[in-house]
Parts: sequence; structure tokens; C-alpha cells
Amino acid sequence: MKALKLIVFLLFLLFYTGNTTSPSRGRESIDVVLCLDLSGSTNGLLDDVREKLWDVINQVNSYRPAPELRIGVVAFSRPSFGAKSGYVKVLQKLTNDFDQLSFELYKLKPTIEKGDQLVGEAIRVSVKQMNWSDDKDALKVIFLVGNGMVNAGVDNYRESCELASERKIVIHSLYCRTRNNAEKELPGWREIARLTGGEQYDIRIHKRTPLVLTSTNIPEFRELAGQLTGTYLYYGENGLERYKMMASIDKNALLANEMTFESRLFYKISDRYQFHQQNWDLIDHLKMTNSALEDINMTFLPDSLKFTTPANVRNVALQLKDKRSKTIMDLRRHIPYDRQITINKRLEDRDIDKSDIFERVVINTLNRMAAEKGFTTGTSASIDFRR
Repeated sequence: MKALKLIVFLLFLLFYTGNTTSPSRGRESIDVVLCLDLSGSTNGLLDDVREKLWDVINQVNSYRPAPELRIGVVAFSRPSFGAKSGYVKVLQKLTNDFDQLSFELYKLKPTIEKGDQLVGEAIRVSVKQMNWSDDKDALKVIFLVGNGMVNAGVDNYRESCELASERKIVIHSLYCRTRNNAEKELPGWREIARLTGGEQYDIRIHKRTPLVLTSTNIPEFRELAGQLTGTYLYYGENGLERYKMMASIDKNALLANEMTFESRLFYKISDRYQFHQQNWDLIDHLKMTNSALEDINMTFLPDSLKFTTPANVRNVALQLKDKRSKTIMDLRRHIPYDRQITINKRLEDRDIDKSDIFERVVINTLNRMAAEKGFTTGTSASIDFRR
């Protein structure tokens, strides 16, 4: 039994090493901006992005050698974003803090707003206001998702595309087929992709990938997930806020569907998440510093620990550290380390058209681009949805 546990632990380290809080030297960067049309004609797109975010993250994190992935989000076509900005808003700059990214997506209300689709402005903001990597070898991609005429507004979309091309940013245009204007609108979306070396795809909002679960016992899996959350011990001025953020993201994933929840937990138990919450979680802080915790401001600890001693806080933290390690090992029995390969293989075996599903287009496009740069993408084949 001890030998088996050691093997599982070694596999865990092999497949889940990484960093989420800061760029790592020596890693090739992959910067992805989701530029989303949130007008009334694309109602439901926000839900698709929220639910499938973790699938995209997990897939890219499975690449070898491990890349430094960052994702940002620009939204457009909502009057509430303001006329001065061209109805465009940066929801999240490029980041590898994916909890913060998910939190920002859920802060946005999924209301229907009928607004002008100013595609040129949206591209310009995505190119100029994002903190793109300075690495000349970085993979820099915009997924422009929406519909409408691309020549509306004061910003010339061709000039914005030229700017993207100069900065070696590829734009893939994902046209949402939600109305009967495709014949008139599609040429512009194809041109945007062509001008920047990208591809144009058609997608259908709310068309979802069939649920593929790798966990074997859902009730036990959920119970273990709750136990894992209970091992986080917040500290610092922003500790409670970050703890609540983490818990709300877990809840949102659970409310979405079981596959989304499994995808979220798969990321959460990886080394891309573990060991890198030290700025607010005392357990990760202890792992990284092994300190006596005498410098911790007791004011920001949970009420049950505010008036005790640093030595006692450290003992509690050490107990939670052991419990977390055991819980993660138990969760590993439910989610195999090669989960992404398993899911991709099962989906390939399903006799359904996946070429117009949002996250499969994004994943397969990134797989293809990464493979061209020398990454191993963990798929038996990078399905080509190009038309």
C-alpha cells in the first residue's frame, strides 16, 4: 500500500508541476484574450465561457513542456459599458490568477442588452490595452467571438487588425450563428481572421460538449471537495476575501454541471494551484517558508484563532496541511492524472459534430498552434476545424 501511494504521489508531481502566480523563467508564454460580444444576439455566450473556462485551462496546462498560460477577457456591445469606451470593457487583464478571472466573469450579470457591435473598437482595445508578453517567441492569440457587421463604429477594423499583425497577435474569429444575417456578416469575420493569420469558425451558442466524467463516485467526490476547501486557513488583509472568492468559484462550478465541477477540482488539486496561494492561505505560506508565524497579523485570522498564540496557530496549520495532503491524494483516486487525454479520447469516439462548439474550437485551435511551436498537446490528434 505504501509503495502504491508513493507511485501515485510521484505521478502527481510529474503531471502537475507548475506556477500560477508569476511568470516562470524558461517557460514559453501562451497569452489568450477572449474578446466577447455580449449583445442580445449572443445571449448565452457568457454562460458558455464561464462553464468551459476550466476545460481550456486544464488542456493548455497539460502541454509539455509546461507553458506559462495567461488569459484575459474583453467584452463589448453592452450600453452599460459606456459610449465613451465604444461600449467596450476590459473585464480582466492577462493573468494567471484564474480564480480572479473566473470571479470577474461571474460578477458580470447575464442580462440581455441591445447594443451596437463595434468590432473595430473591441479589437483595438484587445490589442492595445492588454498586457501582452514581451517574449518574441510567445504565442499570442485573440478569440473574437460574436456576430454583426464588423465595419460599424469609428475605429477601422482593418487598422486594428494591422496593429495586431504588427505585434504578432493572431485573431481567430468565431462567428455565432444566432440569426439569419450570416451571408451579409460573415465576409467581414473571415477577413479579420485572414488579415491576422487566423482562422474563421462558426459556433452555436449553448451547444455543449456531452458530459464526460472521470470521477467514479460523485457523492464521495463532492464530500472530499468540501473537505479540501475546509483545509484553507486565510490570513492577511485580503485573506478572507480570497477565501470567499475561492468558495464562490467552487459553488458556481458545482451549480453549472458535474463536468464543470470536476474540471474546476482537477485544476484546484494540481500544482498549478497548490503551493501558490501563499499570499492569503496560511497552509501554502507555511509550505513555502516553514516559518514560526510570529510575523503574522492575528487580526486577520478566523475568529477562533485571533486571540491565541502564533505557536498554536502553527500547530493548527500543520494539522490542516496534513489533512489537505491526504484529501488531495483521495481526490486523485477519483480524477486520473491523464484526465485531459481521457476526455479528448472519449470525445473523439463520440459520433457528434464538435466543430461548432465554443470550447472545442478554442481547445483544438490552441492544440494545433501549440503543436506547431513544438509543444506536446496530450491529444492523439489535433482536430482541424478550419474551413
